[in-house]
Amino acid sequence: MAKGRRGLWATVLTTFVTILASPSAVHAETRALLVGAWQFRSSLIMDLAGPENDLQAMETVIRGQGASDVTVLRNDGVSRTTVETALHALGLRSKPGDWIFLYYTGHGALAEASLKGTRDGDTDQFLPLPGFDPDSKDAERFIVDKDFYTWLALYIPRGVQVLMMADTCHSGTLHRSVDPRAMGMTPRLTLGGRNVELGSRPAPRFASTLASVEGAALTATREDLPNLFYISAARDDQVAWENALPVEGAPTRGFLTWSFEQGLTTPRADGKGMAADQDGDGKLTIGELGTYLNVQVRMLSGQRQESSSIIPPGREGQGLFATVPPPPAPPVAPPLPGLYVADVKARASVTGDHPWRILTDGKGADFVWDTVRQVMLRRTGDMVAQNVKTMPQLRGVIDKWAAVEALRPLLSEQRTRLMIGPLENGARYPTGAPVTLALAQQGADQLGTAPQYATVFNIASDGTVQRLFPAAPSDGDGRLAPGQSLPVLESQVIAPYGTDHVVALVTPQPPETFRLLLRTVENQRAAARLVAPIRDLLAKAQGQASLSIGELYTGN
Repeated sequence: MAKGRRGLWATVLTTFVTILASPSAVHAETRALLVGAWQFRSSLIMDLAGPENDLQAMETVIRGQGASDVTVLRNDGVSRTTVETALHALGLRSKPGDWIFLYYTGHGALAEASLKGTRDGDTDQFLPLPGFDPDSKDAERFIVDKDFYTWLALYIPRGVQVLMMADTCHSGTLHRSVDPRAMGMTPRLTLGGRNVELGSRPAPRFASTLASVEGAALTATREDLPNLFYISAARDDQVAWENALPVEGAPTRGFLTWSFEQGLTTPRADGKGMAADQDGDGKLTIGELGTYLNVQVRMLSGQRQESSSIIPPGREGQGLFATVPPPPAPPVAPPLPGLYVADVKARASVTGDHPWRILTDGKGADFVWDTVRQVMLRRTGDMVAQNVKTMPQLRGVIDKWAAVEALRPLLSEQRTRLMIGPLENGARYPTGAPVTLALAQQGADQLGTAPQYATVFNIASDGTVQRLFPAAPSDGDGRLAPGQSLPVLESQVIAPYGTDHVVALVTPQPPETFRLLLRTVENQRAAARLVAPIRDLLAKAQGQASLSIGELYTGN
């Protein structure tokens, strides 16, 4: 079961920035404090499955990138004292030019702020640690976000850069409920999402390592730390999630953590480098990483969650730690999705030589076919297709999602992003509701003067391909002038209902052959035929193209 994460920052795996153009860079070190809790010994806080896997993966990646000074705290070894002590010790061992990676995976929650009316709002985000009891108010059992900022301000020299990530939830509500028949995702909503009142917190235990603040009783905020890079798992109005990932036999993981790992180990469309290196120049920057993680997390969570980055002004181009790109991996066949059908007779009818695995229960299923209601559900807990009655219809839905999953690692929104409106991203549009599509160019001041050519099409819930732009003589060749956005396309929700995927491909040359293919397969269940041509176009563009997919949830 996927479990949402509630509270502090973000989930990702690791980002240690390479110090560029500095004489001391050759001697710089990467250090890490990795903290995870998944066993809470509490009737109020459920245990989790993902953090154990996240923590193990994080340590592997960090050490694989050359970090030898790595401190790992887990479960009963996690308390206010152990975390503060470990962070203070890292500060003492660090020197200018080093990086410290501070990572947490587990639950999070909200508390009433002790001091209200500040720029941080009237609530504090906090981490409930193993043994936390809201009635006992034991300060050893929780850490508030401001505690971390204060410790960083006191204990970490200003010449040491810090990357902070936490795989936890933020406050807020969900756009769509999760259908329990899918048995795929549940939120990590600690304490039912309600605010609690925390007890008093002790002052920092150690004297500052910074002479400039010696003896100062700081209460720092994130904005007070110019050496802090911060990537959050979800926006403040969202819940973060974990789930079994779209790889056969994969364990439960946090979406942001897994996306980061994949960004460093999955090659780009041209089979080279790292997928997170959006422009393909061989240098992974914090800005590129943030953009890559945002789109990956959106797609993995069914648009319920999107990561965000907070970067010191002017440092979006800071190069990251990834040293040597992974060697090209040999091509492997994608895993077959797991299909669960509750009705035994119907299950027998779909058993055989098909592009899916039949499961005997719904746990961990990629798809659930409810033959009574004739709907298809996906592991995200969403109803993704209605009126699925026949084998060809079933296959059309599964083939469509296989195509979307094949395109997901290729997504690149560094230059352009498709926006669906007018409702909030991820909302479900009822029958007859108006829908608008807009393709916004990102960072227009960095795109140069070369024109771009937009090609937009829809893959309906049943797998049918539908051209959207250019589709009329007035659309011309789809050319976008520098800084120009796609004219807003207006449509209306009609059958078939479920989940549509609007695909926007922006290339430096008009993709005439690909557009001819789109015209050929229009109104057919042929999404699988589009994957390889899109990959080839992206590879040929060498980082100058964009691929963005918007999910549109329809039906009552």
